[in-house]
Amino acid sequence: MKKALAGVLAVAVVGVLAGSAMAQVPNIQVYFDPAHTQTQATCGEAGTPVTLYVVMNNWNMNVAGVDFSISYPAPALTWLFDQLPDPLTSTSIGNSPTGIAIAYANCCFLDGTQANEILLPFLLWGPCDCAQGPKPVVVGGYTALGKTQPTAVRKEDFTEHSGVGMTSLICPGPIATEASTWGQVKALYR
Repeated sequence: MKKALAGVLAVAVVGVLAGSAMAQVPNIQVYFDPAHTQTQATCGEAGTPVTLYVVMNNWNMNVAGVDFSISYPAPALTWLFDQLPDPLTSTSIGNSPTGIAIAYANCCFLDGTQANEILLPFLLWGPCDCAQGPKPVVVGGYTALGKTQPTAVRKEDFTEHSGVGMTSLICPGPIATEASTWGQVKALYR
């Protein structure tokens, strides 16, 4: 009986841990392409305009508003202005480098499983040399409001929920690898 109870308890604990590990973390990510697949890019030609795509992922709620900021790596990127994907149903206060708050007229995201494009920052490529290493494009909180991470407001009860600001890279560089044997890898965990 004790063994059976221990087995049921072990299966329950594994199920809970597996369920929580599969939960999707709400985040805001900057993409370099309109298909929202590229979070890394190489330097563009100096003086060339570039549009970035800011996307809310995995929020799983009706969003009435969102606030965040984006740190662009100078001098590789120079911010010019922000544009909302649909200015007829949303409005914003502020700008992405210092902090931006976006509000939606008729609610916006009914399905949190889809990527929701929320902002189109327009920038210029500046002097950029990949030999100097990676240059991060970091999504953070609206610091003037004392926030360190992006937040969104749920439409139904106007409660604020925190998400994670993701980092995209210009000049990501090679992935460091080292020749090894399986035995050497296993020895790392003994």
